[in-house]
Amino acid sequence: MAKVTDLYAILRAYSNKTSSPYIDIGVFVTFLSKYVQHLAAEQPEWTEWVQDTSLKFWDTMGKYTEDGRCVLLTDTTDGRIYMPYYVVDKLKAAYQDLDGCADIPFPNEESLKVSLPPAQLMMLRLDTDLTSFFDKAVTSYLPVIKLVFPDSRWEALILAPMIPRSLLEAAVLKVRYYLNQHNNKDYSTRKLFSLLPGKEGILRENMEMIMSRPQDCLGSIEGGGEVSYLFWASLCSLIKGDVRKKTELFSSDIAVLEGIYVVEVCLNLYKSRLQKERVKEMALRCLDQAMDKAPYHFTQDQIIKFTDNKGMALLGQYSEAELNTYIKKKTSESPEGVVPDWLVIQPRHGEHFFLKKDRYLPLVGRLIIEAQGGMRREILNRWTGMLNDFSTEPAMENDADFERFLGSLNASMNPLLHDFLEDKKLFWVYDEMERNDKAIPVALRIFDRGKLIPYSLMFLLRRKEILFDAKMSLPFWYSIPILRSIVAFFTKLRRKKKRSQSEARKAGNIDFAETEAAADASKSRGREFLNSIKDIESELVSGDRDINDQLRDLQRQWGLLLDSTAQQNLVDDVNSLIRDNLRQSLRVWKKQRITLIHLKDLAQGLVYGNTNLRALTNRDALLLYMQLYMVKLLKTIKT
Repeated sequence: MAKVTDLYAILRAYSNKTSSPYIDIGVFVTFLSKYVQHLAAEQPEWTEWVQDTSLKFWDTMGKYTEDGRCVLLTDTTDGRIYMPYYVVDKLKAAYQDLDGCADIPFPNEESLKVSLPPAQLMMLRLDTDLTSFFDKAVTSYLPVIKLVFPDSRWEALILAPMIPRSLLEAAVLKVRYYLNQHNNKDYSTRKLFSLLPGKEGILRENMEMIMSRPQDCLGSIEGGGEVSYLFWASLCSLIKGDVRKKTELFSSDIAVLEGIYVVEVCLNLYKSRLQKERVKEMALRCLDQAMDKAPYHFTQDQIIKFTDNKGMALLGQYSEAELNTYIKKKTSESPEGVVPDWLVIQPRHGEHFFLKKDRYLPLVGRLIIEAQGGMRREILNRWTGMLNDFSTEPAMENDADFERFLGSLNASMNPLLHDFLEDKKLFWVYDEMERNDKAIPVALRIFDRGKLIPYSLMFLLRRKEILFDAKMSLPFWYSIPILRSIVAFFTKLRRKKKRSQSEARKAGNIDFAETEAAADASKSRGREFLNSIKDIESELVSGDRDINDQLRDLQRQWGLLLDSTAQQNLVDDVNSLIRDNLRQSLRVWKKQRITLIHLKDLAQGLVYGNTNLRALTNRDALLLYMQLYMVKLLKTIKT
């Protein structure tokens, strides 16, 4: 494998040798042309560089400027190269021995003897611009941070990943150095005792922590507790006031003041962050409590609109990103074999929603109870209507079809419950409760051996019981097979002839077009026809009675039904049957003289040719009724 030349290593070495991040390009190329001659003797890969050093240099510099390892400056005739990592290395070395540098101010351009291009610096005010570094970790070393202290009196250079931990550690060590000098510790302790009476033990403990365990102080400040905040705020104020009284500040005084400023800023930022965390935790607790309220399942948009007990929006007390992180944690993180605390449900229609697993089974149980009454009423009304129309369906007859019918009915009437019952996560929750020996109420035992129990058992709907109730809501004769079959026959017949019946009832007579045409063709035959009808009427109608009165009497004798509506329907069906057959017979008789024998034969043919009519009681009354009704119809024919 061919070895690769590394110009960047030479650039860094050259920068360190000259103790400057700036490299004059003309001088460096001259140096490089001589240097590569020595390298080529031992490393053949540098041979090409000997031929034209300047060309190879510029070809290689392109990738270094693109990735930010080098910056080309055009402020001189030959141009310069700025090496950003020269300053990075210097700052790493300066912050490596924090304890040894506790008596001097933080590193700056003057102490490091460097001057950085403005584009390579990020200038931040210590008291206002550090918040973002406390919210998230920064890993990039570039650009270098220039901290400006309050009143712009001092500046410090630091790398972004060192904020806030290394920065705060250096500040605490500077405070400790001050307390170790000239009996400052005992003086400060006595002053704090007078400022905070009754807290001597806590003050002494914190002071000892600074002197012997400064690393522990970082956790104390980060924790943001009230006692810790009160101690450090009082100590910083005390030291700052004492140092500012001096007419001349030495480097150690500036160092402790810089340290005090840093501690105060970090103390306030950590406290503010802790307060925000507490507010967020309370808001998330309110969110969790809101998920325990009806309807127990909520979409993302609904969760975003949650409010606390005071009516304040929860979104704002936590950010939308924090809300999404919390939801993701609740819906995905759980020990192996354990269902997450929150579940994501995707219904057939609409957007997904969330609900707590502890609420899942009780919610399904409540929906089942709420659905029972509605489903029973729906089935009862459906079957009552079908029985009333003399029709049936498979669900009435056997349990398997009834179960399938209940499944489809539940899907149409209770789509949410249907989605829940189809969701495999429901069984996970149920199974977990059983495995954890949690008592499952009888009403919620909807699984048996890993499968849903039958819908009829789940909704407490018994096929035979509903069918019995449907039959009981109908007139009693629906339960008598003979009467029911008769009414069913004529009901179907009536529907088939509905249009023609309606026209006939409105007209009040039969439109015998063919008969009238025949009557017009022969008046003599018409008179003969009418005379024969009168003779038959005189034979059938007794005494001075009216034909309509006798028809009503006969009707009461053979139409024995308690329900008046059903009785009238039966009479209408018989009348319709007579009219249809009489019309056909007239086409055969051609208006010749009709005798009573003709009518008797037609009536007997209708009765004995129909099983339903044969089953009627008082058949003689029915036969006489049919003959009289035919006479009534024939009298309406115009001659």
